[in-house]
Amino acid sequence: MEVPAMRARRRTAFTLIELLVVIAIIGVLLGLLLPAIQKIRESASRTTCLNNLHQISLAAQNYAGANNGAFPPGLNVSPNSRDPNNGVWNFPPPWAGPYTSLLAYLLPYVDQDNVYKDLYKFDPGLFQRNSTIPAWAYGYQPFDFQDLGVSQSQWNGTGGGYPKRINTNIQVYRCPSDPGVSGEFVFDGLMWNFQPPVGFVLGFDWILNIPGYGRELGRSNYVGVMGAQGRVPPGDQGHAPWAPFTGIYYANSATRVTDIKDGTSTTLAFGESLGGLHTNGTRDMELSWMGAGCLATKYGLAPIYGPQSNDYVSLQFQSNHTRGIVNFAWADGHVSGISQTADYNVFIYASGMADGYVVNPDNLN
Repeated sequence: MEVPAMRARRRTAFTLIELLVVIAIIGVLLGLLLPAIQKIRESASRTTCLNNLHQISLAAQNYAGANNGAFPPGLNVSPNSRDPNNGVWNFPPPWAGPYTSLLAYLLPYVDQDNVYKDLYKFDPGLFQRNSTIPAWAYGYQPFDFQDLGVSQSQWNGTGGGYPKRINTNIQVYRCPSDPGVSGEFVFDGLMWNFQPPVGFVLGFDWILNIPGYGRELGRSNYVGVMGAQGRVPPGDQGHAPWAPFTGIYYANSATRVTDIKDGTSTTLAFGESLGGLHTNGTRDMELSWMGAGCLATKYGLAPIYGPQSNDYVSLQFQSNHTRGIVNFAWADGHVSGISQTADYNVFIYASGMADGYVVNPDNLN
């Protein structure tokens, strides 16, 4: 009698042990791959950031070529500016505005000519030296204290009628490594030297990060280098030691290439800022590109704040890149990262345009 062939039973599932082994292997592979992926992502972000700074530096050179060899002002602070609210909320003349930043002047040279034209059409005074117009964030009603939707504790005198083109997100002004953490305040004017009767101090202006009056503003991570203390005013003996280290960009500057006596390849022009991103993940400030003018270098790059001196202040150049690297553009257009551990004095020398110290950029790695 013929015996029918037996068909072997095919197993259709993994055993529990096999499944656990596969999961363990996948976990190990992910553990090996994720750091590599993060490293590649950060490398790409840092490269993009360096390219942004390169484009901004080239834009400044093109601006100078079209404006009789002069770079734009670090920040337009007109002595004729007037606050419509009589100085109740804003600084009095001669520091009342308009606080137009150098990045706004560079708009036509970073493929944002339409944004520039719209701003100019809104009010040409935004770009005119000795303009009479008020601060762009404080000059155009309705004001926050007239808005029933804004609580009295948030009144700051900010005007919601500012030109809405300022809300434009401009990619070349943003570093992709920015953590996206919201700050309580937004810089709308950064920065300038006060004189008596206020006193010999560095000044800046901010608005609250609330809807309609600051939340929507286009942000920036880049500012001009104003040197150690900017241009130290005559009579300011307290800051006289910083006077030799004046940078290319400061309030109402009109620096020419010929003014950069130390050489364009050895003088810093632009750098990164995060507005005080703290080690606990919180943030003091964000920067609007309309008011992100220039920063002083005297605060250095290393953390200096807090009881353990391991945190940052909002007026420091700062980045979110790994290994404590902050990216900068030099006046000739080349870019490089500067280490937080770089020699402080060399960093100061590099920020001055005619201090007599010719810096080798490699010494700041």
